[in-house]
Amino acid sequence: MKFLIVDDSATMRKIVSLALSGAGHESAEAEDGKKGLERLGAGGFSCVVLDINMPEMNGLEFLEAKAKLASAAVPVIVLTTQDEEELRKKALSLGAKAFLVKPFKKEDLLATIASIGLG
Repeated sequence: MKFLIVDDSATMRKIVSLALSGAGHESAEAEDGKKGLERLGAGGFSCVVLDINMPEMNGLEFLEAKAKLASAAVPVIVLTTQDEEELRKKALSLGAKAFLVKPFKKEDLLATIASIGLG
C-alpha cells in the first residue's frame, strides 16, 4: 500500500515513513495540508497519515477540503500531539477513520491501519 504522510515536521515524516516501510508499505510526504491535498489529488494513495497543527492548511481544514475531492474515499488516520476529546470528535466527524496521539508506537500505527481495513 502507498501512504501519504502530511506533517510539517520532517523528523516525524521520517519516523512514520520508516514505520510504514518496515511493514512493507510505500510512502510519500507533504509538509502541510495544502501540499498534501495536491499530492493526494494526483492519486495512487491507499491512506493518509495526517497531522493537525501545520502551516498553510491545518489537518481539520485538510479534512474539510478532502471531502469535496474525487479522493474523498481515501481513509485518513490523524496522528497529532493534541490529545483532546473535542479535537478527536471533530476530526472523526470530518471523516478521519482513526485518531492517534504522538508519540506513537509503530505497533499502534500498524494495528490502527489494520483496524480500518487496510492491514
